[in-house]
Amino acid sequence: MELVYLALIGLFVGLVKGTSGFGSSLVAFPLLIFFYPESEVVIMMITFNVILNTLLLFENKAFEFGNLKKIWVLTLFGALATLFGLYIIGELESQVIKYIAAALIFFAVINKVTNIKFRIKDNPLTQAITGIFSGLGNGVASIDGPPVVFFLTSVGADKAKFKNTLATYFLTLGVISVVILISLGKYNSVILYNTLFVTLFAMVGVIAGMHISKRLNEQTFSKLIVILLVILGFSMIIW
Repeated sequence: MELVYLALIGLFVGLVKGTSGFGSSLVAFPLLIFFYPESEVVIMMITFNVILNTLLLFENKAFEFGNLKKIWVLTLFGALATLFGLYIIGELESQVIKYIAAALIFFAVINKVTNIKFRIKDNPLTQAITGIFSGLGNGVASIDGPPVVFFLTSVGADKAKFKNTLATYFLTLGVISVVILISLGKYNSVILYNTLFVTLFAMVGVIAGMHISKRLNEQTFSKLIVILLVILGFSMIIW
């Protein structure tokens, strides 16, 4: 039954990512924590995202090594904050982790559905602050996207810069996070097996989602996902 559940989550997460582009952890984390400890889910999702982003790299070709020079401060502070997040997750109560994850989900939803625009400068200070919030979200709940999306939107990044910066940052931070997890001895055979199992079905979902997106009203589907995220966010607060 457990494998069936993992397979369904993988398919659904892949379908959402392939169709709407929503971050996989936003959907997967709230679903997985009802059956697995938060610390295990974080390890699974960090590893899952690295594998998935690497595979998708061949599809979107958005990763650019030149971008690393432009976002090295963002990446450095993201990695340091991830290390700190992974360290404190064992000290935090389960409900606190759920509150943090719910806050990140609500932040992502608000950033998605509102037209409120902030304008900030792209400099080492704003990159460092963004990296800290992103890394903490990554280490505690494997949700690193919302702060970076907000940052790129606020500095006025065009579509190409937005896409390339996200791809470069997520993959780089993900690889660093996996190295940190290995050095901390966080992996075991069960976590690795579950991660690979979810990833396999997620890739099927991504492929299906890409095909469906060509025939589906993307705005309507995105609205449905937003509603789902709100429900998932509140579910973590209530239960």
